[in-house]
Amino acid sequence: MLPPAPPAAPAAPGSSPGCVSLESLRVDPALAGRRLAAWWQRAGAMLVDGGVLAALSLLAGPVLGLCTGMTVAALGARDISATRVWGIFRWIFWLLGGAVMLASLLLMLGRPILRTGAFNLDRTVLDESTRAGPALPPSPTYRQLEAYAGQLTAENQRLRDSVRGSSWLNAVADFSRTLGLTFGWAGVYFTLGTTLLRGRTVGKFLFGTRVVRLDGRRLNAMDAFTRYGGYAAGVATGLIGFARLFWDSNRQTIEDKIAWTVVVRR
Repeated sequence: MLPPAPPAAPAAPGSSPGCVSLESLRVDPALAGRRLAAWWQRAGAMLVDGGVLAALSLLAGPVLGLCTGMTVAALGARDISATRVWGIFRWIFWLLGGAVMLASLLLMLGRPILRTGAFNLDRTVLDESTRAGPALPPSPTYRQLEAYAGQLTAENQRLRDSVRGSSWLNAVADFSRTLGLTFGWAGVYFTLGTTLLRGRTVGKFLFGTRVVRLDGRRLNAMDAFTRYGGYAAGVATGLIGFARLFWDSNRQTIEDKIAWTVVVRR
């Protein structure tokens, strides 16, 4: 009788696609013993960052568009995967980011960088807005009310065009405004700022803390963007995801769990 065949040697971790890669799950031993950021440091940093975001919101929409384009392009700056799919996504990020930056630069030509309307109202706009509009007769009929509503809509559009001008750039401006509502300065700040400052924001810098990856590698833009997305998850959980800070052994809140990060003292 032939002896049983020896068992096949186990494949190296992560040697074939679809297998668990222990390397990607490894925690850097250098993190052992590092002091975690205290709750008051993280809360103070968020308050400072909120003030920075309030100041950034005074900048004009095209500036936000330019920074948004830079952020989108930065998402594809690092070769974080050798897969073909990631290579395609990198090109998409670069092209989309470049297009947004180009459109924003065109919008910035001849326009103020600050939103002057946040401080005062231009005299021309004030005169236009106080000008007598369409009149409504006493005891109007339904047809008169319908016509009056149409006149108000047309007058509102005329006032908007008189302030912004009428050109194809307005379509880009509307797109930039919509993008700013969904992505906004918070996405730009917490993604681009955290990446450039190597795990810090202005608030974290002042309070002496830093975001680091658990595997010890340098934080990239995709990591920072993923962590920023965790803030939405924290709000969706009724802020319980943020409250994990008080009972988690490594003081990881929900955004840290999602992005595989931890906040330590500098």
